[in-house]
Amino acid sequence: MTRRSLLTILTMLVLTVVGLAYLLFAVVQLNPFDKPLRITINMARSGGLLGTSQVTYRGAPIGRITELALRPGGVRVGVSVDEGTRIPVDTEVSVANLSAAGEQFLDFRPRTDAGPFLADGAVINQRDTRTPVPFSEVISHVSALVGQVDPGQVAVLVNELRRAFGGSAADLDRIIDGGDFLLAGLEGVLPQTLDGLHNARTVLGTTAALQPELARFSGSARDLTALLAKADPPARQLLDNAPGTLALVDDVIKKDGPSVGSLLGRLLPPVRVLADRQPALGRLFPELSTLGPAAATITDGTTLRTEVDAYPRPSCDYGTPRRSPTIGGSPPPRLYRYCTQADPLLAQRGSTNVPRPPGDHTAGPPPGADPQARASRGPGG
Repeated sequence: MTRRSLLTILTMLVLTVVGLAYLLFAVVQLNPFDKPLRITINMARSGGLLGTSQVTYRGAPIGRITELALRPGGVRVGVSVDEGTRIPVDTEVSVANLSAAGEQFLDFRPRTDAGPFLADGAVINQRDTRTPVPFSEVISHVSALVGQVDPGQVAVLVNELRRAFGGSAADLDRIIDGGDFLLAGLEGVLPQTLDGLHNARTVLGTTAALQPELARFSGSARDLTALLAKADPPARQLLDNAPGTLALVDDVIKKDGPSVGSLLGRLLPPVRVLADRQPALGRLFPELSTLGPAAATITDGTTLRTEVDAYPRPSCDYGTPRRSPTIGGSPPPRLYRYCTQADPLLAQRGSTNVPRPPGDHTAGPPPGADPQARASRGPGG
């Protein structure tokens, strides 16, 4: 054997070894150093799995099926999982399809990412497995559904649809064109439409919050309508008499309208004064309610009982100068007559201590006014 022949043989042997290694490690995926996990899965049926079907973890390949055998009440599937793969114990095993016509594979779908994890020799119970519905069962259900359909009723439905849409192609075209135009218009006002929807949500939310009040209002409205129904005869009589009454009111307004307008104009200043003095009136009228009980305490039948107290009481000095009783006539009243004392035992009264509306600073004489100033007499006074 020549040297050249020997090199040729050695080269062919090397290529053969390399080819076999590629087939074993790359194609067959044989790893003599791998220590795979052996897991047993108890299933109700195989679901189309083969003895060499692929095993995945959420779609990622992690091993293959090594055993597919019958067991009492179902099928036992043995799988070999790559070393280092961590599958949580709380997992679901499903039989899935690569495509509508593809082969089935076994997929682990854990419910959590936390441990504990499956160990070598673990067994997964049937309740944690899912298999697709058999094709024969699907055909059986479809056949049962089709068998429940009455051909006569289907024919009637088709005929009615033909009559409903017969000769309406032009109308349908206009409806579709109008819908296209409407959608184009809505797209142009999309911000306003969104604002309207947001406002409508606010309105609907407010209405939902007011549901108890609306329910009470509905009940009150129902009671009101019932009351109006009971008062129907008097209401009709009132409406019958209304034209004559309105004619009388119209005649009064025509005759005395200017006088009534003048009277209302003169009543405006007193009304304004009363409005400004509303706090004082609010204090006055409740106090009047004690006048009756107070008067009852000093009467006894036809006898009036009085008490005299000789103890001197504090009084208010208004600073009015004394005049001789022999002087006739009466001088003009003083403009600024206020109580000048601040005795804590004195119950000050008068306009100075009356509650006033906000912004009213007329409780005393104006700045720089003469305390002794008197009102001027008018003509003939």
